[in-house]
Amino acid sequence: MTADVAGATVAQGGRDRPLLSIIIPSCNRHAYLVSILETLLGQTQAELVVSDNSDQPLEADVLQGLHAGNRVVYRHHVGKLSVVENFERALGLASGEYLIFIGDDDCVGPCIEDIVRWARRHQVDALVSYGERFVANYFWPEVTSKYFGGGYAGKMFLAPHTGGVRILDTRQEIRAAASRPGVGLGEMARAYHGIVSRELVERVIQKHGQLFGGVSPDIYSATLLSHEARRACLVDYPFVIPGASPRSTAGEGAARQDTDKLKGREHITRFGDQLQWDDRIPAFYSPVTVWSYSQQKALDKLPGHGQCLNFPRLYVKCLLQYWGHRAAVRAAVGHWRQHGSLPELLGGVASAVLGELSAQVRRVWYRFATPPKAFSGLQTIGAAHDHLQQNLNAWVPPAQDVFDGRP
Repeated sequence: MTADVAGATVAQGGRDRPLLSIIIPSCNRHAYLVSILETLLGQTQAELVVSDNSDQPLEADVLQGLHAGNRVVYRHHVGKLSVVENFERALGLASGEYLIFIGDDDCVGPCIEDIVRWARRHQVDALVSYGERFVANYFWPEVTSKYFGGGYAGKMFLAPHTGGVRILDTRQEIRAAASRPGVGLGEMARAYHGIVSRELVERVIQKHGQLFGGVSPDIYSATLLSHEARRACLVDYPFVIPGASPRSTAGEGAARQDTDKLKGREHITRFGDQLQWDDRIPAFYSPVTVWSYSQQKALDKLPGHGQCLNFPRLYVKCLLQYWGHRAAVRAAVGHWRQHGSLPELLGGVASAVLGELSAQVRRVWYRFATPPKAFSGLQTIGAAHDHLQQNLNAWVPPAQDVFDGRP
C-alpha cells in the first residue's frame, strides 16, 4: 500500500498501469471512506486513490487492516485545501488508463470494469451512467429529509434501465446544460460519477491548464471534458452509486439545509481571497449558484468565449427555490442588465418559467409513472452494492457496433 500520513512522498514502485483508477477526494468522513474502501477492495481490481484533507489522517492500523497490498494509494494533506485543490491532487496520484472520481460516501456499481474494457476496445474516451435521473442512488442511515423524516435512511433506489449504450453529442450537451443552469450536468461527459480516459484528461490539461476549477469541480471539469471528448457514450446501467450522507450536498438537500451566505460555508472560505465571484451570479451559497458560477468559469475557457449561461433562467430558479435570497438575485440581475436588454430579460424569464414547469412535470412523471424500486434496511453503501450484484443481470455489451459507420 502506498501511504503518506506524515507528509513524505512514498514511491509506488514499478507496476503495470492499472485499467481503472477509482479516485476519492475525502474530507472528514472517515467512517464512510473506510466502508467504501473495504467494498471496492472486495468487488473490483481497480487502483484506489484517496486524497485525504481531513483534520486527522487515517490511523496506520486502519490502513493496514484493509489488507490492500499496493492497490490503495493514500495521501493525507496537512492544511486546509479547497475542493478544487483536493481534486487536482487526487488526480496527480492516479495511474490508471481510465479514471472515475467518486465522493467519500459514494460507490461504484457492478460490472464497472467490464464496461471499461468495452470502452477501451472501442476507443471510447468518456462514459456516463445517468443524465437527469440517477439509475441507482443510496441514502446512508443518518440522513433525514425535511418532508419525509427518516424515510430515506438506509435505502437504495433503483430506476428502470435497459443496459443499452447510446452515443452522446457532447458539444450539444454543453449547450443544453448552459440553457438550464443549476439543474445539473445533463448528459455531459464527466470525471465525477463518470468514466474518462487518461488520454482525454491529458488533452484537457494540455489545452486548458488543469482539469478542475471554479468552486464545483464536477460541472467545471464536465464542461471541458465534453468539449474535448471524441467518443462519449451513455451506458444505461448503474456502474456508479451516488451516496447521500448527512454532510453531503445531497444529504443537505434532502434536509433543505443546502443554502447559506456565500462566505458562510467552509466550502467557499477555503478558496480564500483568490476567489473572485461573478457578479452576474446571485451571491449566496447553494448548489444552483455554485454550479452556475463553476460552469460559467469553464465556458469562459472555451474557444471564442461565445457561450454563456441562460442567466434569466438562473434568476427564476433562484427565486423559486431560494426566495430568502431575493435581494442577492436582484443585485445579480442589475449587473447582468449592464450587457443584457430588458426585452431579453423579459423573454428569458417567460421561457425560464415554462422551462421550470416542464422540469417539474418530468420530475413528477419520473416519480409516479416510472417509479424507482426502493430497497430498505441497507446499513452501508457496500450492502447496496452487494444487493445490486446479487439481483441485477450482468451488463452485456451491445451485440452490434454502435459506432458502425461513424468516425
